[in-house]
Amino acid sequence: MAETDYARASVLLFDPVHVNQRTTRYALFEIGFRQIECVSSLREFKSTLAETAPALVVAETSATDTDIFNLVRAVRRGDLGNNPFSVMLLTTWSRDTSHIRKAIECGADDVIVRPFSTMFAEERVKTLIKNRKEFIVTSDYIGPDRRKDTERSSDAPPLKVPNFLQATVENDYEALNNANQWIREARETVTAERLRRLAMRIVITVELQMSKASGGDNPPVRLDVADLGRSARELKAQLIKANRREAAEVAEALIDQIRAMGDGSSVPASSLRLIKELSMGAYAAFANGETLERSKDEIGRTVTNLRKRLQAKADLAQRRAELAAEQAAASGEGGDATADGAGQDQSAGIKRAAM
Repeated sequence: MAETDYARASVLLFDPVHVNQRTTRYALFEIGFRQIECVSSLREFKSTLAETAPALVVAETSATDTDIFNLVRAVRRGDLGNNPFSVMLLTTWSRDTSHIRKAIECGADDVIVRPFSTMFAEERVKTLIKNRKEFIVTSDYIGPDRRKDTERSSDAPPLKVPNFLQATVENDYEALNNANQWIREARETVTAERLRRLAMRIVITVELQMSKASGGDNPPVRLDVADLGRSARELKAQLIKANRREAAEVAEALIDQIRAMGDGSSVPASSLRLIKELSMGAYAAFANGETLERSKDEIGRTVTNLRKRLQAKADLAQRRAELAAEQAAASGEGGDATADGAGQDQSAGIKRAAM
């Protein structure tokens, strides 16, 4: 078993409250870390992330949660810094479940609620070294695989990503010597999977809308033109970033077609089919002819599951509206409760969670 020497690893510690920063630094020092760079402003934190490659990043989120979460996402996307796979540990004084959920969903490796003991922190760090979770990539998430969450598709393949915290503390010469190649290969894998997911997201949205247009017992689904536009623009941006200009031109045509739909209130089936074809074509141009055919079953399962969940929400909204109407009638108020658009308001959120 490789000897673990924390003194070899560099740590970037962000906390705007100096007293808390000193406490955390002391805990890291007690664990064995010696190369600890402390910053207290977001500007310093961002610039240091951009210019250095710390083996471990520790950041407090209580006072600047949205900014920190966005920076973590930027790192994971490869938009900030040289290593999208840095081990990132967030801390917080908040016990609010919404805050903690957002901290987890931004792509951090772990979240620790304060106050914590040095022993507890060391155990969490050891886990990140020895048993770091594999990553998954979806259209809007890059980070540790936490698929106990039933809201996320089980079809996203797990990816083993570089763990330079482990390589550094265990002095793994081979991993350290091949660092640049290791990161480059992992980034290429993540980019390809993210582009596939973005294209799939557009296809799934279109499939849902076309199933509505075909009639039958389908739940009401509002065409989310804004989400389609965001996905298409992100698809184009990632293709440009990958230096695939021809594929980006197809994505530009896709954006134009989505823009031509206006508010999406009355879109002909031919336009929907063209959007689907352009999305698949952009991915095929990136993947040197590989199509989304291998994703056909996954797309079908996702569409089916979304229909079921949307139908369940529509049924629930219908029952609530009927109950409200009955109560209004009983009270003599004659309320005008209806179920128009039942189940539509949350459809975009459901689709994002599934893709």
